[in-house]
Amino acid sequence: MNVDATQRQSMTGESSAAEKPGRTDIQLSESEQIARFALGLTLDAVPPEVVTLAKEHLLDVIGIALASTQFEFGRVVLDAACALGSGSQATAIGSGAALPASSAALVNGVLAHGLDFDDTHIGAIYHASAQAMAAAFASGQANRSSGREVLLAFISALETGCRLATVGAGKLHARSFHPTALCGTFAAAAAAGRLSGLGEAALTSALGLCGSMASGILVSEKSWLKRLHPGWAAHSGIAAVALGGAGFRGPATVLEGQRGFYAAHIESVPEGDALPSFELGKHWQTLGIALKPYPCCHFIHSFVDAALELRGQFALEDIERVECPLTGALHKIVAEPRERCIRPAEPYAALFSVQYVVSVALAKGRVDLATFYDEPLDAPDVLAIAARTHCIDDPQSDYPKHFPGEVIVTLKDGRVLRSRKAMSLGTPEVPLSREAIEAKFMSNATRAIGEDAARQVIEKIASLENAGSLDEIMALCTAK
Repeated sequence: MNVDATQRQSMTGESSAAEKPGRTDIQLSESEQIARFALGLTLDAVPPEVVTLAKEHLLDVIGIALASTQFEFGRVVLDAACALGSGSQATAIGSGAALPASSAALVNGVLAHGLDFDDTHIGAIYHASAQAMAAAFASGQANRSSGREVLLAFISALETGCRLATVGAGKLHARSFHPTALCGTFAAAAAAGRLSGLGEAALTSALGLCGSMASGILVSEKSWLKRLHPGWAAHSGIAAVALGGAGFRGPATVLEGQRGFYAAHIESVPEGDALPSFELGKHWQTLGIALKPYPCCHFIHSFVDAALELRGQFALEDIERVECPLTGALHKIVAEPRERCIRPAEPYAALFSVQYVVSVALAKGRVDLATFYDEPLDAPDVLAIAARTHCIDDPQSDYPKHFPGEVIVTLKDGRVLRSRKAMSLGTPEVPLSREAIEAKFMSNATRAIGEDAARQVIEKIASLENAGSLDEIMALCTAK
């Protein structure tokens, strides 16, 4: 049952941080300010362009989750969630399986990120929507929330996660942490806390607990680990909210404390305008989130754009060498070890290889789900180009502000053709059209549900603020 903030304070004996004697807004901790923002946000206070973006990204991530249900990892995570215990608070996308809210969030978060097709905040290097959707939908169902409340919870989660991750941009990756996993836990708690009716003090405690629940390292090898991160973040955020709502106390200075989140993960504590709360509610980091037109690591997208621009200007058999200038810090993520990158043995390795993806773009003229999952990875024409493709250092890169890409093709007759992209298609500077967003959704969603149901989901998300609940959307997102 949904409980508003006043009722919750009465039930738990808590008071808002701002109501405590001697406290002023200036003295509020980072998590106290985030809690106040998440709980107090109204649709009128959100810029129209942020609302539009949120709906588009919500639609996008639901489509990806539906597509993921058709893969082995999607079936396995559902089996695991069912094994954790039964419940009827919320449902899993695709299957419609009834689960406790935290377990539904686990499943839906894994599904949303499972194909590496979900969005990225470029400046923060953070996948924003997967855990935000998973937590907002599971908590929204559990609390019988309206579409308007779910949309606001989703927006508050997007903004919270992007802000936390921006502080550690580049630094978290350098220390082998996955920002989506770490910062996504706090984002999920912001959404779940709002929908569960927590007061400011209770949500502040929940966010404090998130500091110890947030986890995720980048070692993956041939595992499914990275797919787990948004699901676990959503699951943990909901667990933290349950604890905070019950009165379990968490540290208010979890983010900026000398032994807190940033001190532990990037070995420095932000100050002043570097703090996550700086201009919170005035400047919207959410507007920096980019959609993906290609189902591969976002670091590679500009290379795909460049390769597609060059394609057709030469015969494939005339290629002598392909060079891809790449940010030095990214070689170990998307270009090494070389042998694995030029001959990937499984799809997940392929979509994290600059050499392979550029070769696919040059050979096939497209990079889509079929590229990695429906067609063989060892096509001779693709592997032949990949063997000639080399990643070199890029002294012009402005990473992590942008993810630039360049493809330089040297032909056997000595000619050199090149294309450089400062930013990729789908970023705020080069946005996808509404038609392209809907086409991507339809392509993904119809792997699991019918075309008519998919088109209805588009309509429902477009008017989400008018929905009385999530019932119709979740029914449409269940394969018949």
